[in-house]
Amino acid sequence: MAPDYVTRVFREMLLKNGFRPIRYHDLRHSCANLLIKNKVTMKEGQMWLGYSSFSTTANIYAHIDVDSKMEAANMIASEINLGEFPEKKKSPKRKIA
Repeated sequence: MAPDYVTRVFREMLLKNGFRPIRYHDLRHSCANLLIKNKVTMKEGQMWLGYSSFSTTANIYAHIDVDSKMEAANMIASEINLGEFPEKKKSPKRKIA
C-alpha cells in the first residue's frame, strides 16, 4: 500500500460526494467533540481515540462548545439559586465610520 493511500482515497471520496476537502486527521477532532457533546466521559473518549494519556485527549481534541458552557453555567447557577442565565443574544453589527 502506498504511504498516502488513505489520505488520497479519503480526499477523492469527499470530492466525489460533494463534500468540502478536509484532512483525514480532522475526523479525530470531530469524533472527540461529538463524544463530549453526547456526555461520553473524557476517559471513555481517551480510550475510543486510542491515546495512552488522558491529557492528550483533554488538551488537544476536546473543544467545549458554547451550548455546553451555557449548560454548565445554568447548572452551577441553579445550585447556588441564581436562576438561569438568559439566552445568548446576537449583538447588532456596528458600522465602522
